[in-house]
Amino acid sequence: MALLGLNKEGHLCPKGAAGAEDVQPVRDVLLLVDTSGSMAGDKIIQAKQGAVDFARSANVRGCATALAIFGERAAMVCDPTTQTVVFENKIRSLSVGIVGGTTNLAAGLELAGKFSQLNAVVVVTDGQPDSQEAALRAAQSLKLRRIDILCIGTDDADRSFLAQLATRSDLAIHVDSQNLRASIAQASHLLLGNGR
Repeated sequence: MALLGLNKEGHLCPKGAAGAEDVQPVRDVLLLVDTSGSMAGDKIIQAKQGAVDFARSANVRGCATALAIFGERAAMVCDPTTQTVVFENKIRSLSVGIVGGTTNLAAGLELAGKFSQLNAVVVVTDGQPDSQEAALRAAQSLKLRRIDILCIGTDDADRSFLAQLATRSDLAIHVDSQNLRASIAQASHLLLGNGR
């Protein structure tokens, strides 16, 4: 059962809330995954598997999923696609430290801002960004364009910061690292609804 829907303005809101409509598909979603050094081991494996699960779920609904990563800098891994095989092939090469070992979340959000048709960003991180202020400024630019931001944090991720970063505090999720894959996969249901 979907917990969130899109209101008349196309923004996420709790289903059944005033102004909520039947969920309409989100056209383009960007998964923005932390590949800093602290994501080594099981966390990056779970993040990759969760990203594939997310893309499969989104693609069934006809929505395109893109993938970008951030460390010291940000980089695109996969442009928006509805072809799961293309997405899976791109994500195989993903590894910790590929774009540096620090956590420059602002660079990732600034990269997201280069999309012209983006509807939502799902941020996956396990720690503190290099600069909370820069990340919040970059997030605000996306919000002004009516792009929803959903945050999934584990371990040392600051819950208060994630709540500020997300479009709304209820779109900031803090999970145990062993539940990262499932949480990323479930984000597709939160954003896209109709959990078929």
